[in-house]
Amino acid sequence: MSRRLPSLNALRCFEIVAAQLSIKKAALILNVSESAVSRQVKILEDQLGAPLFIRSHNGLEITDEGRRLALSVKEAFDHIANAIDPFRNERNAVTIKVLPTFALRWLLPRLRTFQERHPLIKVNVHTRLNDMTLNDNDADLGIRYGIGNWPQDCATELYQEWILPVCAPDYLTGHADGETDLAGATLLHPLPDRQDWVTWSEKSGTGLDARGGLDFDALDMALSAAECGLGVAMTDVVLAHQAIQSGRLVTPMRKAVPTGFSYYLVRPPEMRRRREVVVVEDWICSEIEGARELVRRYAS
Repeated sequence: MSRRLPSLNALRCFEIVAAQLSIKKAALILNVSESAVSRQVKILEDQLGAPLFIRSHNGLEITDEGRRLALSVKEAFDHIANAIDPFRNERNAVTIKVLPTFALRWLLPRLRTFQERHPLIKVNVHTRLNDMTLNDNDADLGIRYGIGNWPQDCATELYQEWILPVCAPDYLTGHADGETDLAGATLLHPLPDRQDWVTWSEKSGTGLDARGGLDFDALDMALSAAECGLGVAMTDVVLAHQAIQSGRLVTPMRKAVPTGFSYYLVRPPEMRRRREVVVVEDWICSEIEGARELVRRYAS
């Protein structure tokens, strides 16, 4: 049976605008420009021959026709989603093994964007303190930390690690030569061997005694302790970037140094045959470009 339907893309844009009563918010949700959303709504109004919104300096108001259509469109899309659900099985799932801090500070804040773009691909994030190995058979991808001694067809370097100290904005008040003196600070160690502070002290030329302080099991715990004002943590500049941008952390000494280690995306070679795995891998490699640019800025 022939059906005369308006553009499904226009209907989808209309559904979000009707729910948000905002072109700007709909554009953010759909990850497109505001002009693209406005154009789709206008296309739908032209196809239907009726105004769906009243535009004023106070924003958008939905018309009676628009309100009735919004209810029907939502029910229709919900019905389609329910019809598709049985086809979503584990073949559409991609499991990633990630170190906890990388998951909490980088991957999870970005995962919503991926799910909005690829709603049929389910991403399972498993955090673990030990790195994924190529012999693991319960994961499709892994984020590993090391020097890159893996087969070239199994690993892609994401970014090189550079580290620097961070603390809460009001933790240190004494300054020397325009920079904060760390000599009397409590050092927060994300690694039991305290090698991160030793590496930074040697490469930055500060000669800081790294023997004292508090030990933690993971970088995220040390960063959280720093945010609470317990001391100064040594951190990967990428994983602390969001906290620095938001003002929860500051850099008392802007001297970043390379550790010689990097983060890598690894996968068993046979995983390249799965379309869903390739989609997730390509998305991670695209998103990580911002981290590479951040490292370049600190390095310069």
